[in-house]
Amino acid sequence: MQHANAVLIKQQSKTIEKKMKKTIIRMVLYTGIVFTATAVNAQNQEDSTEIESMDEALISGQRLGQTRRNSTRQIEVIDGRKIALAQQPTMAEVLSQTGQVFVQKSQLGGGSPVVRGFEASRVLMVVDGVRMNNATYRAGHLQDVITVDPYMLERTEVLFGSGSTLYGSDALGGVIYFKTRDPKFRDHKFGLSSANVNSRYMTAYNGWQNNFSLEFSGRKVAWLVNATYSDFGDLRSGQQRNFSGRDTFGYRGYYIDRINGRDTQLKNTDPFVQIGTAYKQADILTKVSVKTGNFTHMLNLQVSRNPEIPRYDRLTDVRNGALRFATWSYTPQNRDLISYTLTLPETAKLRHRLIIASQGTEVGRVTRSFRNDNEKTQLDKVRMNTINYDLVYDLGKWGKLNGGAEIAMNKVSSSATNLNVMTGVKTDIKDTRYADGGASTNSMAVYANMSTVLTPDDLILEYGFRITQYNLTANFSTDNFLKLPYTKAENSSLAPVFHAGLTKKLDMEGLYLKASVSNGFRNPNVDDMTKLFESVSGSKLVIPNKDLKPERTTTSDLGISYTGGNMRFEGGAYYTHISNLLIDQKARYNGMDSFMYDGKQTPVYQMANTAGGYVTGLYMAAKFRIIQHLYADMNYTSTYGRYRSTEQSAWQPLDHVAPDHGRAGLRWSTEAWQLEAFMLFNGWKRAREYSPSGEDNVQYSAGGQTRSWQTWNLRALWKAHERLSMGFSLENILDLHYRVFSSGMSAPGRNLTISLKASL
Repeated sequence: MQHANAVLIKQQSKTIEKKMKKTIIRMVLYTGIVFTATAVNAQNQEDSTEIESMDEALISGQRLGQTRRNSTRQIEVIDGRKIALAQQPTMAEVLSQTGQVFVQKSQLGGGSPVVRGFEASRVLMVVDGVRMNNATYRAGHLQDVITVDPYMLERTEVLFGSGSTLYGSDALGGVIYFKTRDPKFRDHKFGLSSANVNSRYMTAYNGWQNNFSLEFSGRKVAWLVNATYSDFGDLRSGQQRNFSGRDTFGYRGYYIDRINGRDTQLKNTDPFVQIGTAYKQADILTKVSVKTGNFTHMLNLQVSRNPEIPRYDRLTDVRNGALRFATWSYTPQNRDLISYTLTLPETAKLRHRLIIASQGTEVGRVTRSFRNDNEKTQLDKVRMNTINYDLVYDLGKWGKLNGGAEIAMNKVSSSATNLNVMTGVKTDIKDTRYADGGASTNSMAVYANMSTVLTPDDLILEYGFRITQYNLTANFSTDNFLKLPYTKAENSSLAPVFHAGLTKKLDMEGLYLKASVSNGFRNPNVDDMTKLFESVSGSKLVIPNKDLKPERTTTSDLGISYTGGNMRFEGGAYYTHISNLLIDQKARYNGMDSFMYDGKQTPVYQMANTAGGYVTGLYMAAKFRIIQHLYADMNYTSTYGRYRSTEQSAWQPLDHVAPDHGRAGLRWSTEAWQLEAFMLFNGWKRAREYSPSGEDNVQYSAGGQTRSWQTWNLRALWKAHERLSMGFSLENILDLHYRVFSSGMSAPGRNLTISLKASL
C-alpha cells in the first residue's frame, strides 16, 4: 500500500511539475513582452543608481566609510531597497537570497551564515559599530542573526575575507555589518515627520509579521522607534520532486504530544508540515539623536525577544525506534543592546566618534527525553561591555589614516536546573553548559589602516595593523559536573595582525586589479574552553579543554572589478592558510574514551588545536543594464577546504564548507515598480566531502550527502500611491522538496508572500 501511494505521489508530482513549468514559461514570455513594450515608450534617461558606483560609500570596509573604488576587498551591499524587495522573514533569509552568503538552519528560528568556508564564531557580526560576537559564540551553528530585524535596517554589508585588522577576533571568513536606520534632523519645529505600518503574510510559514515605525524630528532633536512582531506557524516543505533522491526523506512522520500527563508519539496527518518549527519573536529599536553645539549624541536601544524556539533537528532524532526528545528548545533566546555614540566635531582633516555599548544575551536550552519526567534547563547569560574610538584623519599626499581603539569585556554566568514535570519540583544541578563558577574575557586593541593614493584614479595602496591583548578566566566549583581536576582555566594571548593591498587601474576604463594579503585571528572563547555539550546525539560529547591557542589565518586575494555605464563585474580567487585550527577531536576523560551521559555511554571529544588547514575558492558577481529599467544579475561561489590533525595525518574535508552556490535574476526597476524573477541554486555535496568532525550534520542528510537543487522565484513591489505600497513574492514556484546542506530541516515549499505598507 505504501509503495502504491509513493508511485501515485510521483505521478502526481510529475504532472503538476509539467503544468507549473508551462505556466512559468507563459509568465516569463508575457512579462518579457510587457517589459519590452514599456521600455520602448520609456524616457531615454540613464538610471545610474542601479549599477553600483565605484564611488559608493562603504561602511564595513573602513568603519567610518570608504569608497568601493579604494577598497581592495570583495564586498556585497544589501541596501534598504533590496531588503524591502526581498520580503524575507529574518535576516538569515535575506542573506541567503543574495546567493553569495550560504545559510545553514537547524530550526526555523535560526540561520547560521557561512562566509568563505567559515561559520558562526569565525564570522564576525557587527551592528552599528558594535561587535555582536560574544564569549559564548560557538564554532558550530548559530541563530543570533535572526535577532537583527530586517525592518530596522538601512543597509547590510558583507566584507569577504579576513577583517581582523579593523574588527579584531572572529573575523576569519568575513564581517557582516548591520547598519540600522538613524533618525534624521529636519529644518522645522520638532514633531512627527513620518509613520509607517507594514503587514506581511507568508503561506509556507503560515505566519504573520506586523511592523510599525514612527519618526519625530526637528533641528536639534530626532527620535525613531521601530517595532516588529512575528508569529510563525509550523513550516510547510515542498511536496514535489524530492531533491534528496529518497521519496520520504525529510518528511515529518511522527511527533510527540503530552496527553493526560503522558508523552505520546502521534502520527502526523500531513508529513509535509514540519511540526515543531513554529515560534514567535518581538523586536524593538529606538534611537534618539541630539545636537549640542558641534557635538551629536545618539542613544541606541535594541531589544529582541524569543520566548521559545524549538530545536527542530533534535526533535526528529530517533532512539530505540522512537523519537528521542519530547522537548528541545531555546527557551528563551533574547538579545538587548544599549549604546551611546558621540560624534565629535569634524574638521577639514579629522572625523571621529566614540561608542560606548552594553550588550546582553540570554539563552536557555530546555531538554527532556521521551517519557522522562525530568526536564533539564541550562541557562547562559552574557553581558558584553565595549568601548570603541574610531577616527579618519586626512594626511594630505600620504592619504587617509583610519584608526582607533577597542575595549571589550565579557562576563558569562551559567546555571542549570532540573524540573520534574509530574511533581513541579525544581532543583539546582551542576550540569551547566559552561564553567559553573562563571567566566570572563577582556581584550584591548589598537588599530591603524592607511589608504594612499599614489596616482589619482590609478594606483591606490592600503595597509594597516592591529594589536590585541586578550585574557580569559573560567572558574569551576570543586563539585562540578565532570569533577574536573582543576578549578580554574586561564588563557592569555597577544595577537598582532596586518593587512596590505593595492588597487591598480588597468588599460580599460573602469577596470581595476585588486590584490591583498591579510592576517586573521580568533581567540579561544568561553565556549571553546569550557563547554559541556552533546554535539551528536549519543555519539559525541564535547567536554572542556583549558589548553587552547588562538586560531590564525593568512589570506591572499586576487581579483578584478569593472564598472561601466551599463555593467558592474567583480571576480577573483583567494587562498586562506589556517594554523592552530580549533576543531573537536577524540579525547579521554579520567582515562576513558567515553562517558555515561543522558543514559547512554557516549564517546568523549574536546576542542583542540590541529596542525592546520586551508580554504580556497573562486567567486564572481555581475550586474548588467539590458535596456532602460531592466537589469540582469548573477553570481557564483565555489569553496574547497581541508585540514589535518598533525603534520603526518592525511588531509580531510574541513567542516562548514558550503557546496557551490549562487543566483541569477532579472529585475525591472522604476520609481513605481520593482519586479524580479530569479533562480537560487546549490551544487552537490558528496558524501566524501563531509567533514569527519560531525559539524556538517551528516545524520540529517539523505544517505550522507546533499543533492544539487535550484528554486525559481518571482517577487514585486508596487508603489500604488505616495502613501501606499504593496508587494508579493512567489518562492519555490515548483514546490520542490529539498534540504540545504548541513541543515536539520527541509526548506520552505511554495511560498506566497503578500505585503502591505501604509505611510503617513
